[in-house]
Amino acid sequence: MRLACLMAGTGRRLMPLTTLHHKACLQLDKRRIIDYQLSTFDRAGIGHKTFVLGHGAVELSRVLFESLQNSHFALLNNPLYHSFNLDWSAWLALHQDDGPVIYYEGDLLISSSLLKEVNNHPDEICVAMDSVCQSAGSHSWQLTPQQNGLCGGFIALVKLGAAARQFVVEQLAIQPYEGEVQLYKILQRAFMLFSTTYIDTAGRPWIRIDNLQELQRASQLAEEIVNS
Repeated sequence: MRLACLMAGTGRRLMPLTTLHHKACLQLDKRRIIDYQLSTFDRAGIGHKTFVLGHGAVELSRVLFESLQNSHFALLNNPLYHSFNLDWSAWLALHQDDGPVIYYEGDLLISSSLLKEVNNHPDEICVAMDSVCQSAGSHSWQLTPQQNGLCGGFIALVKLGAAARQFVVEQLAIQPYEGEVQLYKILQRAFMLFSTTYIDTAGRPWIRIDNLQELQRASQLAEEIVNS
């Protein structure tokens, strides 16, 4: 299974810490954000990884080459990260290969057990969600799954089978890549068209690091998150 990790943001919400550094290279309790993420990928059995880079790409590329010397990974440069929105980075990452893929946003810290559960589910689509929306960094839109009576906040961790990935890529290809991000609306349509399972965090800690307050929380929770 390939994991597509979007890391081409400007890092503006974490300024001035990200003025000269990529967000993923910021230090938490014992390690950098990217170190915790790579540990999670490894523990979950993720093999091929694709990273889309923008701001701070040189620094993060160096870290990835040093950390993944014996791994199968690809780096995609997004030089338009200042002017194009998330839809463009998502298209770059998802259209690379024809097979199934895990969509993962680069400001996430999640448990390896959650990633492994999403990765291994047999349905065409598997979506990670938090039924209690424990993180202030969760996306504002809510999922209302039809199965198991679950509903909750979207975490931006989604496994797409080959057919679902192709649908999302085709929809992203016709977007203007400006203004309001359309990716999440496209994903919601895909959830309705394909067999979809929703995996609850079920109390497993996670965090989306998109501001200074969440960065401080991540420093306190990082070890617990990765080891849960």
